[in-house]
Amino acid sequence: MVPVPDDQLPVLLPYDVEFRPDGESPLAKCAEFMNTTCPKCGAPAKRDPDTMDTFVDSSWYQLRYPDNKNDKEPFNRELIDKMCPVDKYVGGPEHAAMHLLYTRFFCKALRDMGYLDFDEPFTSLVHQGIILGPDGNRMSKSRGNTVAPDPYIQKYGSDVFRTYLAFGFAYTDGGPWSESGLQAIVKFTGRIDRLVEDVCGIAKGQALPTDLSEDDKALLYSLNYTIKAVTTDTERFQFNTSIARLMELLNAIGKYQGSANKNDAILRSTVETFLLLYAPYAPHFTEELWERMGNEYSIFNQEWPKCDESKLVKDTIEIAVQINGQVKFRVNIAPDATQEDVEKTVKEDSHFESALAGRNIVKFIYVKGRLANIVAK
Repeated sequence: MVPVPDDQLPVLLPYDVEFRPDGESPLAKCAEFMNTTCPKCGAPAKRDPDTMDTFVDSSWYQLRYPDNKNDKEPFNRELIDKMCPVDKYVGGPEHAAMHLLYTRFFCKALRDMGYLDFDEPFTSLVHQGIILGPDGNRMSKSRGNTVAPDPYIQKYGSDVFRTYLAFGFAYTDGGPWSESGLQAIVKFTGRIDRLVEDVCGIAKGQALPTDLSEDDKALLYSLNYTIKAVTTDTERFQFNTSIARLMELLNAIGKYQGSANKNDAILRSTVETFLLLYAPYAPHFTEELWERMGNEYSIFNQEWPKCDESKLVKDTIEIAVQINGQVKFRVNIAPDATQEDVEKTVKEDSHFESALAGRNIVKFIYVKGRLANIVAK
């Protein structure tokens, strides 16, 4: 075994190599590459076609990706120090004793050699769960419980399939495949498509009203609550709850559409924001709907929605009124109402006398923002 002298590096690989699935290195079948001259004795020699494990490449590829056109060095230190370390590593637990171990070694070695200014290649790690067969067992051909994605993608599209995988189970837990769960996403997608068709006729760029009706406030509350929840949950890899919040917002939009006081500008703006929030989960579908609404290319060139906290402050809140532990009716109160205010509102409600049924109030208890409980005899 003789190393290639430094002045003959790099060894350039040939481009006319035949790749066949025969388990043999493609380079080994290339005579032009394999046959060479020994740099030590000058006799005929053969190159070693298999000199490095794949882990040698994969242990530092995150440093090459941001600077892959660099033909002067493996990577530019200034650029990589700006782009790295990687924010999130996603992989199974088996990576802890394999790839993670190797790439951490490479990172620390490059740091010690003065090529990097950071110590760890990745700042956080998420282990994905395992999708099981419909019977709750690991998918296996021998069990006959495997689910092939291709037929579903051909029938419903990749975005429906992707959304189901996000919604069907907690990302880090996984769970059994469910045909009914997939069909729920098919219906969800259809509702979104029909909603966009309904609002396409609303002109763009209308000013939002400043004088809001109660229906307007209810929709904007739901919208901003969804923005806040989806933003937080997506960053936490809680994709299933993100989709659940979007489903709730879709219901709120549908209710608003049936309102006699609906405002077209608010409706269109809310639908556009809905698509922006849904875009990471259904990129092709939302891109098409975004274009159908007459918006500029691309939905992914837009800013992520920001929550307007002022829209999350309600003028009134609804609380339950219990008598001896049983809910009898509900009342609307101000969020900052005192116990005296709540008691006055409850006693003035038209349902109060019949619910009390001639009994005397022994004690009135107000649990802030939740309920009023009356102990009566």
